[in-house]
Amino acid sequence: MLKRLLIAGGLALCCLSCAPSLRGVPGQPPFAADLEPYEEAVDKGCSYFNFLWGKSAEIEGRYDEAIYAYKQALVCDRLAGRVMRSLAGLLVKTGQREQAVEWVNRLVALNPKDSEARTILANLYSIMERYGEAAEIYQAILVDDPQNFNVRLLLGGLYARLHDYDKARQVLEKLAEINPDSYAGFYYLAKLYQEMGLFDKAAEAFDKALALNWSPLLAYEAAELYEQEKRYPEAIAIYRRIIEEDASDERARSFLANVYFRQGEIDKAISEMENLRDISANPAKVELAICRILLDAGKRLDAVIRLNAILKKDPQSDGARALLILAYYQQGDLATTKKLLKQVRPASPAYEESVIMLARIMQEEKDFPGAEKALRQAMADKHNRRLNFYVALAMLYAGQDKTDKAHGVFTQAFADFPGNAEVYYEYALFLHKLNDLPGAMHQMEEVLKREPKHARALNYVGYTWAEEGRNLEEAKAYIEQAVALLPKDGFVRDSMGWVYYRLGDFPAAVRELELAVVLSPDDPTIYEHLGDAYLKNNDSPGAYKAYLKSLELHEEADKKEEVRRKLEALSPKDGQAGEAK
Repeated sequence: MLKRLLIAGGLALCCLSCAPSLRGVPGQPPFAADLEPYEEAVDKGCSYFNFLWGKSAEIEGRYDEAIYAYKQALVCDRLAGRVMRSLAGLLVKTGQREQAVEWVNRLVALNPKDSEARTILANLYSIMERYGEAAEIYQAILVDDPQNFNVRLLLGGLYARLHDYDKARQVLEKLAEINPDSYAGFYYLAKLYQEMGLFDKAAEAFDKALALNWSPLLAYEAAELYEQEKRYPEAIAIYRRIIEEDASDERARSFLANVYFRQGEIDKAISEMENLRDISANPAKVELAICRILLDAGKRLDAVIRLNAILKKDPQSDGARALLILAYYQQGDLATTKKLLKQVRPASPAYEESVIMLARIMQEEKDFPGAEKALRQAMADKHNRRLNFYVALAMLYAGQDKTDKAHGVFTQAFADFPGNAEVYYEYALFLHKLNDLPGAMHQMEEVLKREPKHARALNYVGYTWAEEGRNLEEAKAYIEQAVALLPKDGFVRDSMGWVYYRLGDFPAAVRELELAVVLSPDDPTIYEHLGDAYLKNNDSPGAYKAYLKSLELHEEADKKEEVRRKLEALSPKDGQAGEAK
């Protein structure tokens, strides 16, 4: 009893002296974390005073003072949940996550069924990449409260972030079942299906989300999916509705024209672009786009007439000149093409491409000295030189078996672009083309020394290790970083699938490789990898179908023969089953 009275008396004195001048100096009362547990609050008035002091300090950006004040408030009342929440939030804000976890755990201990506090703790674990603990808490909350929409959404999002798409799908489909009027539920389900390559289901989920809450932003995402799946009438209907609601929406008119173009309806595409030109703040840019459509459709004469008209009004129009170059090149008028290429100014965005194109045309004409001269002149301009000029010159020399000169070009590039990771990367690719694989790996490692997050280099090194069957766990870590940086790159996803294959995780390999062929549908090697993974996953019909596609896409005779042998090793029944699928 005497001990409790002494503690209460000490805290009362603390409260009497509560003022902003108390800032954690030696001799002040201890923080709540340092006290022995006791049952009742000591002084709620003192706690509230310190809480207000802390809030004021936090608003004014005096975070250390605010943290001190919140802790003093908890000296006065260790059960003050809102103070713990404020303190934890500020600790997170200032990067003190471990301390924040400690206080949120105390908050949960006050009421173990407090869903809000447990959600805060799970969110904090997720931020700290303690994903297992976060998922465990979310799951426990859903056991107590199966209807908790936000927690179910957070859990689904967590699984998706970890690429555990099956679990994410299970959670989000349940969410949509429980909340059939949930716009957010169907939206995130649509994005998940899209990530998994389940495009029909993604389209269905987008339709439900649009029915619940139409918005142009969501409509554009749905239309993009429809275009990707060549469901053009549905995409057109969406763009038409957007235009009906906002006739000045230039983006919708542009996308609508593009859909018509992709369907081969050139006149409709031109008509929509002319409508766009009439409302655009930059009609000249739209006119250039019309010329591009005409060129792509093979209507070169119409395009040339329009482009010459643009240049007559604006002789400095680099965009018109670039398209005119393309028109003459497509017609086979190389003399006019070269003349126009030489007119492109260094300040033009098309300058780099123009120099490379000029050198390529000369190379095709066997005018190697002319091509070399054009590239050397561009490289000599210190203010406008580009790394690609060096790469093009090195390849020009390599094509003439002048490998020493080619290496010398890269030596010059290292001198002209000191410390530039891209020089090492391009040199690595060059060495790879020369079949110097150890040299290429060495240069890729040099890239990563200078730029550890270089996605292409990470992918190259990781895939090479996987292909060689060594350093597989490290290869996986490298490629995971590359996937995080380039999640929509089919070749990176192929690497991810291949490293899973090498590790013996064939279901994961199939999952990644199926996504890879969606992202890069014209690559024969990815289909061959997918066939290998299907075979190891006891799906012979799937393997047959993948190998058949790989055989169709491969151009090199030796590659075709290798895939043909894999096909012949399968049973004829597998082929029939594969075709039936």
